[in-house]
Amino acid sequence: LTTTELARQLTGERNPRGIPSISFIEDMDTFMATTVARVGIEQVVGTFQELYSKMKFMELHLQKNKANLKTKIPEIVKTRDMVLFLQEKAAAEEAVNAHFNLADHLYASAEISDVNSVCIWLGANTMVEYTFEEAIALLDGNLETARTKLTNVNEDLEWLRNQIITSEVNMARVYNADV
Repeated sequence: LTTTELARQLTGERNPRGIPSISFIEDMDTFMATTVARVGIEQVVGTFQELYSKMKFMELHLQKNKANLKTKIPEIVKTRDMVLFLQEKAAAEEAVNAHFNLADHLYASAEISDVNSVCIWLGANTMVEYTFEEAIALLDGNLETARTKLTNVNEDLEWLRNQIITSEVNMARVYNADV
């Protein structure tokens, strides 16, 4: 029995995004008599530790994603609100006075009038000009995607916490059964 086969045996169903569950060992005596007797305690504990390490790594990665999404969502909302503000001013044919940062401690003022479009920074040194309607549609789509991703990340983090706890309990029970 290889470590990969043992890991497959110790994992169960997967969540919608493919993260496996760790199977709780109900009957420790049977597990010790069958699996541990065949492969040895070191391989079993090593496999549990490997699964535990993978789960902790995924948890760290998802926490970083969550932090990124929590900063991205307010930025999208703020950008959308600004596009709506500019659209209202353009419809009313009013000028907008803007103060913007050119460099550290260097600001400029401008009067913006007769505007029919906005430029949105997409990243990767790319800025694209959109009409107000196109920009709002793009930002609404991005906002919905970001909120869906945040919901999925939160679900995955909860799933992982449960799998990490199950893994820790299984490791302790195997170790204690061997002592």
